[in-house]
Amino acid sequence: MPQGRRKLPFSGKQKKQQIQEKRKRKQQNAASGSEYKYERAEGNNVRPPKERLPEFNVQSINQQPLHRGGKSNPNQYVLQFRRETEEEIKKRKEDARKQIIPVSEEELEFDPAPYFCGNELGFPIRPKWSPDMTREQLDSREYGYFKEYLLTLKKRSDWDDLSYFELNLETWRQMWRVMEMSDIIVWIADARYPAVPTYLFTYVLKTLKKSLIIILNKMDLVPSAIGLAWKHKITQTYNLDDDDKAKVHVLFFTSFKNSSEFKEGVQKKKPRGKLKMAAEAAESLLKECKSIIEKYQAKIDLQSWENKINEEKELEYDNDEDVEIEEKITAVPETSYEHFDLFQNNYLTIGLLGQPNAGKSSVLNALMGKKVVSVSGTPGHTKHFQTIFLTPSVRLCDCPGLVFPSKLPKPLQVLMGCYPIAQLREPYSTIMFLAERLNLIKLLNLQHPEPGENEWSAIDICDSWAIKRGFLTARAGRPDTYRAANHLLRMTLSGKICLALRPLGFTENKKYWLSSAELKNIWKVKGIVDELDTYEHNYIELSDDDEQKPTAQTDTNENEDGSNEDESCDSDSSEVCGAIASNKFSVLDMSN
Repeated sequence: MPQGRRKLPFSGKQKKQQIQEKRKRKQQNAASGSEYKYERAEGNNVRPPKERLPEFNVQSINQQPLHRGGKSNPNQYVLQFRRETEEEIKKRKEDARKQIIPVSEEELEFDPAPYFCGNELGFPIRPKWSPDMTREQLDSREYGYFKEYLLTLKKRSDWDDLSYFELNLETWRQMWRVMEMSDIIVWIADARYPAVPTYLFTYVLKTLKKSLIIILNKMDLVPSAIGLAWKHKITQTYNLDDDDKAKVHVLFFTSFKNSSEFKEGVQKKKPRGKLKMAAEAAESLLKECKSIIEKYQAKIDLQSWENKINEEKELEYDNDEDVEIEEKITAVPETSYEHFDLFQNNYLTIGLLGQPNAGKSSVLNALMGKKVVSVSGTPGHTKHFQTIFLTPSVRLCDCPGLVFPSKLPKPLQVLMGCYPIAQLREPYSTIMFLAERLNLIKLLNLQHPEPGENEWSAIDICDSWAIKRGFLTARAGRPDTYRAANHLLRMTLSGKICLALRPLGFTENKKYWLSSAELKNIWKVKGIVDELDTYEHNYIELSDDDEQKPTAQTDTNENEDGSNEDESCDSDSSEVCGAIASNKFSVLDMSN
């Protein structure tokens, strides 16, 4: 009770208004980076937070509160994007209620170049520095350059058209260090949407004069013909100067889930052990590295790496349960600044770059043959670069995922895993983007929530899926549209619902790619003999358990704000999803 006066009545309406005002206050504070009252300084002291980049309306994703007595700032490498306005979100919600119009097969073809505007946008490049500079001078110069770069972008007439891209200087610094110390740069791309920044090719090949290897990861989710077409498209576009030592090379990589995770409706083929498959992918990487080293006439002994691969090729594991997982290696970020020459100290440094969720850490673990870095499906999981020796003469450097400036459709960025699904305020535009390219109604065996209606919208798909899965709000018992959309996006991210974009010209030359002799090299990486055996069904099957009565409602959140979304309720490991692809590629209709 208040001191010196009686307790005043406080109605439910007033309480609701108080909560709304508090929520609005927190959102405004988060935009300026000052939601938390203090930030960590050296010696466990606290100080007011730095108001950096306030003019760009920065939104920190998955920001954590700071606590007194802590030794580090958990938000140093947090994802930071430009905050979307309420008008933008409202417009996308309205568009999600419009009728879905399927795109043609030709419109599934994708050319990343126009979305990156050639070399116009560029990306933050480390400004010139010298070893004589103090840490404060270096920090001031890098911050000043980064702010000037963003101001230049903001002056562009198409500033509002730019998609999500990283606004955290600390994360860009990690990339600068990796690119400096690497002899060969490896860009790991999701083979479903290989959107490699075009200006990255120019910078690595022409400015750094280093070779660039593109690894198309997650090839088990993509038809081999599409992967092969992407390889030829990339190499033919960027390897134009035959005299250059620095070239673009394209490799394939894939990893399979444990056989114990295969549930009813999924392909029954049992993949070969992950270590053996990793050895085959590593063998192709070794071959490319050897050819690059020979061009530079460097003296690097790769025999120990070759011996390691040969030993692992002789091993066979039925699943990961037979593989001994050794203790994780916790890397400490390097803070020194020094110049690196190519192939110095007689060892090879391979830097792993890529967008969030492309599978960089998974590739590193597979190349090592054991788990050395943690893996997560949440963007921004890798906080700082980690250097790990594969052999005494070969070291791998894993960099945090970076979202480069572009005009890529934001729904595509969500499907790529660049934005945490649980933090999406408006997931329906992404469902619309997906439904225009895949027949979700047939794939998920949905019935319209409004009897007699034939026209479908993204909201209708989410409502129907919510009813089918039993996602209902606790109070009113209405279909939980947001949770259903969230669940569908998680299924897409994990590959249960599979969309694969194709390079320009693929549809016209489809028969050529389907009959190419080079497909056997990809089948070897995938661990299959003939991909024709995988085309068995024309839709996603529902298991018997999914056709039963919907489960009881446990969700108590009725609004559409993703901040309170319970991730555990939609975890793929805790429940059988309602639709599992028995053939991930059948929707692409490759036979036509």
